Formats: sequence, C-alpha cells, structure tokens
Amino acid sequence: RFFNGAGFGGLWMAFIGWFLLDAARSSYVQQEMVQLLRGVRVGDVMTKECPTVKVNLNLQTFVDDYLLRSGQRCFLVEEDGNNVGLVTAHQVKDVDRDKWPHMTVGEAMLPLSKLHAVKPGTSVSDALEMMSREDVNQLPVISNNHLAGIVSRGHILRLLQTRAELQS
Repeated sequence: RFFNGAGFGGLWMAFIGWFLLDAARSSYVQQEMVQLLRGVRVGDVMTKECPTVKVNLNLQTFVDDYLLRSGQRCFLVEEDGNNVGLVTAHQVKDVDRDKWPHMTVGEAMLPLSKLHAVKPGTSVSDALEMMSREDVNQLPVISNNHLAGIVSRGHILRLLQTRAELQS
C-alpha cells in the first residue's frame, strides 16, 4: 500500500519541502552576503604586496623555502623584472613530488595571459562569484595592463566576518 502511492506521496512531499527549505536558506545566506559586500570593490580589499619568486627556481626549493615557511599560497613569478605568471600551492600539488627537484616554478606556473583577472573597480561579489565559477582561490587585479594586486577568498571572507560581527 505504501508503494502504491498512499505513503509515498507524503514522503515525496517531505523531500520537496526539505529541498525548498534548503534552497530558501541558501538564498537567504547569499542575499545576506550580497548585502554585506554591497559597494565594496576589489581595489578596497586587494593586497598590493604580493610575494615573488624567480621563474627558474626549482619546485622543491619553492615548497621548502617559500610555501611552507611563509604560509602564503600564491606567488607571482618574475623573469627579468617582469611578472610572467602566478604559482600556487594548487599547481605544485598537481606535480608528482619526485619531480619537484627537477622542475622549475616557470614550468608549473599559470602564465599571466591564461589567468582569470579582475579590475580594481570590480565588485567584490562579482570577484567571489568568478572565483567560485573558475575554482580558484585568488585572482590577479589588473589596472592599465599592469598587475595592481591580488584578491583572495581569504581577504573577502575576513571582510565578510568583520562586517557581519559589526552588524549583529
């Protein structure tokens, strides 16, 4: 009798209700986040001091002397005084550990031309949406064809936390 429809309809309605409640909560949280970030631009929260490493540095040295010591997850890659790319813990993790001593940062980096970037005037909400869509934790901030800084999920989350604390 349950599977003939008498009990199943109620169970189905419960699942639909649960789904709608979850969607409403998610929508509410997203709306709250948009409110907290309203009017904030990437240029307001980006960091202008981004650590750099040389393009010919091997990955083992990069991991030991930069990633693990600094706690930073993102570094600009420099060649002849120019920024040529970005290397993150994510790129290093994609390389087999036994290759780290023989592979350079330049071989593991993402070239600047392939990076998703934002401008200082981009809304923080749009930047966060782009990070989510592209599955990245940080974005370069480009102004007049030059790197102006880096904005990360961490920067945005700290801002959200501070604003939420002050509003409650």
